[in-house]
Amino acid sequence: MFVNRREAGVQLAQMVDRYLTDYLGLAVKSNVMVVGLPRGGVPVALEVARRLGCSLEVVVAKKLPYPGQPELAIGAVSSDGVVVLSPDIPNDSQWRAYVEEQRRSLLQKLMAVEQQFYNLAERTRAEFKGRVVILVDDGIATGMTAMAAAETVKLRGAASTIIATPVMSRDSYQQLRSHCDHVLAISVPDEFNAVGQHYINFEQTSNDEVVLALRESVTFARPAYQLSQESAINSVSN
Repeated sequence: MFVNRREAGVQLAQMVDRYLTDYLGLAVKSNVMVVGLPRGGVPVALEVARRLGCSLEVVVAKKLPYPGQPELAIGAVSSDGVVVLSPDIPNDSQWRAYVEEQRRSLLQKLMAVEQQFYNLAERTRAEFKGRVVILVDDGIATGMTAMAAAETVKLRGAASTIIATPVMSRDSYQQLRSHCDHVLAISVPDEFNAVGQHYINFEQTSNDEVVLALRESVTFARPAYQLSQESAINSVSN
């Protein structure tokens, strides 16, 4: 059991730091970026970014609902339009048409939400190309949104993608391994019903918390990152 997302993030940060240093040989983390999945993954990701002294970014992804059953997911779509689907979905024209309709319907909303987070934080999105990206969520049940986000991170040019989370189901652990280079989890219990069951305090994360986290990460990110942000802002203003 984790007390809350911040405490879980502190524990996860220690695990990620050890893994980068001991197993990947990255004693210097200058090429590392942390990406949180809004909204719940962002407070966890903030603590990982704080520990590594690197930028915090976000990738917005949302589950694709089963027709007529909005709580049942058949896949997920990201703010870049990347779609992942459950292997149980038939590959026929009717289903393909439904998925494409949902993708188009959600895409503009997801893009707008992601951009709004950055606008309100008064900063720009950092470049993913060539970076080692740590993709963080507060917990992973089915893994659909994490898969879509991981594929998006790769599409944006990441050199390596690591999915890290405090707790995840055993099924998602196996499935996510084919969508990234490494999967890290503090706990992978045999019985997994819901992410919230593994937290004492699992209150909903607000949009304001996401914005504040994006803004705060600039204060402890390395100078090279801060300079790149200033250059990007200046180029836009000019």
